[in-house]
Amino acid sequence: MITNLSYLRNMTDGNPDLMKELIDIFISQADEYTREMQELHSQGDWEALGRLAHKAKSSVAIMGMHELSEMLKDFEILAKDQKNVDKFPDYICKFELDINNACKELKTLKI
Repeated sequence: MITNLSYLRNMTDGNPDLMKELIDIFISQADEYTREMQELHSQGDWEALGRLAHKAKSSVAIMGMHELSEMLKDFEILAKDQKNVDKFPDYICKFELDINNACKELKTLKI
């Protein structure tokens, strides 16, 4: 599994309705984050890309995606510092792959 909902369960006191609502929000944000990352990268807006990585990092952390959260932390710092710009497509690709897999997984959960 790519997600670990232990933190979400703890945060919501195991309330299934609240968990489902937060999962639905995450899923709806996934496409927006992906589209915006691609757009900001193509525009070369590294500062905004760093802010978006920071914002996405919080969302994936809530879903227990610790590896992706750590990657987004690194991406955020690099983008804000405008370093290793040639690696940004790799970060975006990894983000897209993981978040899409997480959404597929979350859609099949029975809460």
